[in-house]
Amino acid sequence: MAKVSVIVPVFNVERYLGECLDSILGQTLRDIEVLCVDDGSTDSSAKILSDYAVRDNRVRVLERDGKGAARARNPGLREAIGEYVFFCDSDDWIDRDTLGWMYGAAVRPGADVAVTGMRYFDSETRRELRVRKAGADARRLPRPFAPLQLEGALFTSLRAQTGGKLFRRAFVQALELEFQDQVRANDIAFVATALAAAERIVVDDRARYHYRKNHGGNLSSRLNQMPEMSALAWMRVRENLSRLGIFEKFRSPFSRAASQALVEVMQALTDAGVARDFHLRIRGEFLRALELDAASSVPLAGVFFSEEDPMAFYMAALAETRERYRRLNARMSAWRLHPLRTLFDKMRGRLS
Repeated sequence: MAKVSVIVPVFNVERYLGECLDSILGQTLRDIEVLCVDDGSTDSSAKILSDYAVRDNRVRVLERDGKGAARARNPGLREAIGEYVFFCDSDDWIDRDTLGWMYGAAVRPGADVAVTGMRYFDSETRRELRVRKAGADARRLPRPFAPLQLEGALFTSLRAQTGGKLFRRAFVQALELEFQDQVRANDIAFVATALAAAERIVVDDRARYHYRKNHGGNLSSRLNQMPEMSALAWMRVRENLSRLGIFEKFRSPFSRAASQALVEVMQALTDAGVARDFHLRIRGEFLRALELDAASSVPLAGVFFSEEDPMAFYMAALAETRERYRRLNARMSAWRLHPLRTLFDKMRGRLS
C-alpha cells in the first residue's frame, strides 16, 4: 500500500502537465502512487501521460470520457490504494516537501484531514498574486484539533476546496463521499463534509500548493451562465451533514460559509439581469433550502433578507472589493522592489 495516492484529473493541459507531474514525482516522500485520469484530452496530454507512465512505475493512467473534473476525480478515488489521498489539478504544482510534511503531520496523531496553504500565481507572468494560509484562528489551535474547536469559522478558515488538502482514504470511504457532478464548485460538498466529520485535523503554517490563475476561460462569463453552482454545492453539504446527523452541530459555520459563497457569486456577476434574477432566486429558493437566517450569515448577506432593490448595494460592494485588491496589489508590488526582498527569499530558501 502506498502512503499517499495523488489523483490528477487531466484535460487538454499539455502546456502545464509536465510541471505538475514533475513536482509530484519529485516529492521527498517517495512511497506514493499517481493516478492520472485523462478526461478525453484532444491535445498531447495523453502522450505526455503515457511517457511518464513508462518512465516511472508509480504513475497509472486511467481514461475517461470527457465529463469534467468531478467525474475524473471519482474514478481516481475508487482506484486509489494509498493510506491517504491528495488531489492536484493538472495545471497546478506543489513544493517538494508537501506530501512528506502532510503525511507525517497526519499519520502521527491519526488525523483524518491535513491542510496546507495555497499560493495563487499568474499563469503567464508567474507573478504571485496571493497567499492564502489556513486562518490564524486555526493555526493557533493545538495539533491536531477537532472541527468544533474552530466554532463558526470551520469552512471559511480552512476553505472547502481540494487544493492543499490530504484525506485519510478509509475515512472518506466510510463517509461514502464523492465529487458532485457539476461544472463548477464540484469539490465543495466533498471537502466541507470531510472537514465537519473529521475527528482530528492538522494545519500547516506554510503554503505549499501553487494554484494557477488567469487561463482557460473567463470566470465572470461562466458565472453569468451558471451562478447557482455554489448554492447547489452547499445544498449538498447540508444533505450530507444531515445524513450524518451532525448538521445542527455545524449550523453556524455552515450558514456563515454558504451565505459568504452566495455573496461572492453576486459580487462576481457582471450581467445585471443575471444578478437580479439570481438575487430573487436566493430569496425565493436558496435561503429556505439552505435554512439560512440573518443572524448566522455574514453581514453582507443581509441584503438577501431585505425587500429593497439590491443592485446599488452590490455595485458599492464590488467597487469596495476592487479598491481593496488594488491596494493589496500595490503593496505586493512595492515589496517585490524592496532591497530586503532578495535577502528574505534566500533565507526562506535555506529554511525550506
